[in-house]
Amino acid sequence: MNKYSESFIKPLRKVLINRSLMKKLLVSYITIIAIPIMVFFAYTFKSLEANAKKDVLNKHNYELNVEYDTIEKNIYIMRSMINTIVNNKDVLNYIDSAKDIDVKELINFNDTIYKQVTNLQNSNPNIKEINIFTNNVQANEIWPLIYREDRIYKNDWYKKTLDKNGAAYWNINKYDDDIEINSIANQQFGNLVVSFYKELKSPSNKHLGIIRINMLSKDFFPNMFNVDNLNSGQIFLFNIENLELNTNENNSFLNNFNFDREQFKEFIKDKLKDSKGAIDYKQGSEKYTLLYRESSIPGNYLLCVIPLNNITQGIEDSRRVLLFESLLLLILLSIIIYFLTKAILKRLYLILNSVKQVRTGNLAVDIPVYGSDEIGILAYNFREMMKTIDRLIQESIQKELIGKETELKALKSQIDAHFLFNTLENIRAMALIEENYLVADSLVSLGDMMRYNIRWDNDFVSLHEELNHIRKYVSLMTLRYEYHINLHINIDDKFLSLQILKLIIQPLVENAIKHGLSEKLRDEDGNIDIFIESDETYLYLNVMDDGKGMDSNDIEVLREYIDGNINKKFGLGIKNVNDRVKLFYGEASGVQIESEKGSYTKFIIKLYK
Repeated sequence: MNKYSESFIKPLRKVLINRSLMKKLLVSYITIIAIPIMVFFAYTFKSLEANAKKDVLNKHNYELNVEYDTIEKNIYIMRSMINTIVNNKDVLNYIDSAKDIDVKELINFNDTIYKQVTNLQNSNPNIKEINIFTNNVQANEIWPLIYREDRIYKNDWYKKTLDKNGAAYWNINKYDDDIEINSIANQQFGNLVVSFYKELKSPSNKHLGIIRINMLSKDFFPNMFNVDNLNSGQIFLFNIENLELNTNENNSFLNNFNFDREQFKEFIKDKLKDSKGAIDYKQGSEKYTLLYRESSIPGNYLLCVIPLNNITQGIEDSRRVLLFESLLLLILLSIIIYFLTKAILKRLYLILNSVKQVRTGNLAVDIPVYGSDEIGILAYNFREMMKTIDRLIQESIQKELIGKETELKALKSQIDAHFLFNTLENIRAMALIEENYLVADSLVSLGDMMRYNIRWDNDFVSLHEELNHIRKYVSLMTLRYEYHINLHINIDDKFLSLQILKLIIQPLVENAIKHGLSEKLRDEDGNIDIFIESDETYLYLNVMDDGKGMDSNDIEVLREYIDGNINKKFGLGIKNVNDRVKLFYGEASGVQIESEKGSYTKFIIKLYK
């Protein structure tokens, strides 16, 4: 391979090396232009073909979804009507009556129950008919509603309905002339219908008969029976249990595309795994795309088979025309390039030199190229672009500063609280009058905490002030539990004057009590330890409890929450602490977690010295 490449490159290099720069540039430009044209040509038609296919698939997918929704609506109507009739005690009593029904009772049935069923059918114009088949020989037949069951014994659907043992049975796209009425049924004169059957049973589970609701197939499957379109697809209903493929047999799709249904059924029977999707299918020279969606009719899928060859035929014709036009354009561009290259080169190099200066960071560079032609416009727009970039950089810096300030204020507003000091003072006075000093002292601590929270003269306070606040907070929280919360603060005095962010310890202590110690405090005392560790660069402020701890999964969820994935289980406290620490101390700082299930949980605030 290298030998052949070298044998081609060497003569080409020898030819070009003795030619003028203009000819070299001409060859280069033609090559550079030709390659993108060919790539663009190939990409464009591939995109056109893909978009055409996508548009057709979207159209048919929409039609399939509309068909699905219509079927859902029709199923709901038919189920509702059957349930209404099945739950009508008067209907069941009539078809289960063991005595002969006199004329008065028949008239009463006709004026009440029969009219109710008729009105129910008339309220849904798509319902073709409702039939009740009873095994009670005493029941009078009332055409076209009630028939004896012996008229339908020979029908295949009768046995299948009984095999369902009370469940619904669907009979798709069958003719409705299956009731023996002194004549032989003839499918040629019947209507194509979708039938919904259900066995009627008494409260004691005795078989009473079968109820059926028919809807014309063209109403149940409106898109399946829509106007024929040779270039369009066809909708089928496929039963994955018996491999029955139902469709509008009058649609010319089956004949015009020589569509082999048996081959198609063999292909598709094992492919329908999901509730909906798309499958490519080829039969002979014809390519198809199959869209499918699981139907609400048990064991059935709605299929839309779309032929693709007709979609791409027009694109193939356009491809040939555009190929010829592209060749002509390439020749014309080659001629133009030859005459313009000389004029372009000199001024172009001036622009290139200016670009090199920009590369060094000089955005204020001036390009001494002017004019109203392309190079002049390029130079002008390059100058304007440099000004725009410089302005955008300044705006970006300003926006970032404003964003940081806004974010900080938002974080602060989430933590600040607004309390009613006068009300607390009144309650404290009442407690003193009642000589309830525990409540009075607790209210003093609570008031001090509130003042500490609201007083925000500075984002930083001494560690000593923050720890005093924590002591008051823990003393108040202890009142909520039967056992005591022991707060152990083991911090060297040299750190007490350290300035830290205000209110970054309380959320961690609150979390330790709420999630770590709350269960333990029902039976025994709990402990919270606050201590500091340090190295050359960072201080590590530790808040540790001896509560229930966390396993690795809980730790990972909490870490994700702290890093920005909101989780209502934890609230906003710990995340706010982490965000504030990172804002003031840098991204390397923040809140870290250590825990052992059933032993302890430790939060570590990493602060830059």
